[in-house]
Amino acid sequence: MVRHILSHHVCTSLYAILGSVIEKTFIAKIHKALSKEIYRWKINDAYHGGVPDVYYSGLAGCMFVEYKYHRKIPVKATSKISINTSTQQKEWLKRAISHSVPAYVVVGAADKIVMTQDIDKTFFTVKEFLEQALSFNEYVDKLTSVLTTGG
Repeated sequence: MVRHILSHHVCTSLYAILGSVIEKTFIAKIHKALSKEIYRWKINDAYHGGVPDVYYSGLAGCMFVEYKYHRKIPVKATSKISINTSTQQKEWLKRAISHSVPAYVVVGAADKIVMTQDIDKTFFTVKEFLEQALSFNEYVDKLTSVLTTGG
């Protein structure tokens, strides 16, 4: 029994660490693809919970983004792709939006990306995700356009 509990705890912690590393790699890939015109700040605030992952700014504006990443897209169209934003993250993003500062949750799965301001959304069905998804390059182009030309 104790062995099972310990192994579950170790596996859960390992999964959380690996998930965090994969998300950081995803964000780094996006940052590498962005134009040098765009300022990007990968925020890591250990003292204030809920702060979004990244702040971006360009000549046409700024925004905050909370990234969520999944390695694979499930096969069934009715399967769920979870978003898993914490209560503090939701509060932070909603406050930014209420202060007229653009803020988004960006969900990546495999090579597809969806950008939303529906902060309370908890999941996308695979069908819904694929209908709204941008390719990696389309997302980078959209982010660049919004931040540099307002489009």
